[in-house]
Amino acid sequence: MVDPLTFQGFREHISEQMFTVMKQPIMNLHDDSIAHYEWLVRFEHEGGVQGVLRPAELSGAIKDLDLSMLARAVLTLNADPEGPGMAINLSGASIDLPGFEHALLACLSALQGPAHKLIIELTETWDLENLHKAKDILGKLQDRGHPVCLDDVGAGAASIRYLRALPANWLKIDGEFVVSAMSSAREHAILKSLFTLREPLGVKYIAEGVETEQILDFVRECNFDAAQGYAIGKPTPETQMDN
Repeated sequence: MVDPLTFQGFREHISEQMFTVMKQPIMNLHDDSIAHYEWLVRFEHEGGVQGVLRPAELSGAIKDLDLSMLARAVLTLNADPEGPGMAINLSGASIDLPGFEHALLACLSALQGPAHKLIIELTETWDLENLHKAKDILGKLQDRGHPVCLDDVGAGAASIRYLRALPANWLKIDGEFVVSAMSSAREHAILKSLFTLREPLGVKYIAEGVETEQILDFVRECNFDAAQGYAIGKPTPETQMDN
């Protein structure tokens, strides 16, 4: 097996499709329908996803995965334009790379179905250096009709920088933050303060890490728009690509 912790090894994993794509439902809490699915990647490596993705971000090879996942998403939506929408993760490390914007927009230009069904989810695993560039790219995606989601809000120091600088349609609130807010008055107050941004920024909120019915009841009480976690549905293999 190729070692994905090297630049070339990771690229071979991507070109040879040595990974599995899973999908996890995100439920609309206003009517309990499926809002969309998030596509997740799983590698056959002892380090797990993080053991693979972090070195890939550091080396710049993450761009290959991001573009591969986007291309798969485009093919899936073109094959079933009436099907559910999906969220695809995009690493800030890719946005920082020269030439990525051109490749990204070229890939998305092949989409024949409704753009609003392909949501771009910016992960917080990489601290973006060029926020102006990221703002420009995300704005272009929104102009094309793609909703933008900021991932893991509340999990790290970059959250506030991203909220101040980047456009978004969805804010995905970190699961540990959500659970902490259930038992901590301080955390709950901070979470409630985030919801004051709903109208001024025109954003909707996804609670992640909703693993139990108790957490689900809590996020309903908090007036989240959507929820993701085992209490909603476990990740399952994305089979549309094989049809």
